[in-house]
Amino acid sequence: MNTGFTLIELVIVIIILGILAATAIPKFIDISRDACISVLESIAGSMRSVSSSVHMKGIIQNTPDTGPDSLRAIQTNLGPVDSWYKYPESKGEQGVGLGIVELISLDAEDIQVFSEDRSDPDCWFIKVGYDESVCYVQYKEACSSSIPPEIFVDSTGC
Repeated sequence: MNTGFTLIELVIVIIILGILAATAIPKFIDISRDACISVLESIAGSMRSVSSSVHMKGIIQNTPDTGPDSLRAIQTNLGPVDSWYKYPESKGEQGVGLGIVELISLDAEDIQVFSEDRSDPDCWFIKVGYDESVCYVQYKEACSSSIPPEIFVDSTGC
């Protein structure tokens, strides 16, 4: 009496496991893409929340919309926030005040802060994410007192 598996049974089991693995791998790849998009959406949500909180604090403190940096600083428990139209600037200038990047918590190791674009003197923006061209969150500073910051998520290449 023989006990155990025959060679044919082992080959069939290996083939079945291979087919199952081939169908499961794309789902795991899609999960990592979804995780990247989720991180970007979380960063965008943090930017919206912090921006709104700083704006309300600026209104309470009667901070001027424009003018010298020292007059536009909104005092918070984290330190002075560089503001433009009572919203956080993209980055704190000259290490004195905090910008949106310094105010949000970036815990992921592979998240990068890309250089800010200052081509428009009134509306600077900065990108935070995995790839500067196809997987990022863009924070565009407020351009006037009636236009709040624009926060845009591009997840086309995540």
